Amino acid sequence: MIVQALKFLEWARGKDTFCVQDATRILEGSESYAKLFLHRLVKRGLVKRVTKNVYTVKHDVWVVASNIVAPCYISFWSAAHYYGFTEQILNTIFVAVPFSKREVEFEGYKIKFVELEEFFGYKKERTGAGSVFIAEQEKLLIDAFLKPNYCGNFDEIIKVYENAKISEERIVEYLKRVKKQAVVKRVGYLLEKVRGIDISKHFGLDRNYVILNPFEKGWSKVESKWRVKL
Repeated sequence: MIVQALKFLEWARGKDTFCVQDATRILEGSESYAKLFLHRLVKRGLVKRVTKNVYTVKHDVWVVASNIVAPCYISFWSAAHYYGFTEQILNTIFVAVPFSKREVEFEGYKIKFVELEEFFGYKKERTGAGSVFIAEQEKLLIDAFLKPNYCGNFDEIIKVYENAKISEERIVEYLKRVKKQAVVKRVGYLLEKVRGIDISKHFGLDRNYVILNPFEKGWSKVESKWRVKL
């Protein structure tokens, strides 16, 4: 058991997360034996049980949160924190997924899965702790208006626009894929206002106006170029 456990843990350290089926294959035994084996390692504190069928030996919440299900990626306020765009201390990690998934807890953090229809625009970053799936900075600018309630408040969204590294070509491509006029108007206005990037030539806007700040209901003036209420 000791030798087998040492060999298994050596293998597990090379994985961000793993499941019972992985353990069954590595242990070359039955699934019931693998479950018992993992249960014993969890009791000894050598392995952490993340969900019913997801385990890890990692401690990094970014690595674990973005490897519980596939596909998924960290976005919204959590991605802003990951990139250093906010100083807020977060105890919830927001993870974009293309399906419904219950939240889980890990190492004192809540990992909340946010179902996102516009699921694209993320990358895999290798860190010293493991692999992190994270929103590209251009997609984060868009995700912030697709699901603003997961971005804190409007001031936090502005910080993302002030600090993000932006490829104009990429954000235009992504906005065209999203096909939501309200998002195009808000993103386009802030890119021009905050960063001096004018992408208006790429989009034909309808005549409807949208309130720029999704957290507010009131407005005092309008900006006709981007059809936003300020």
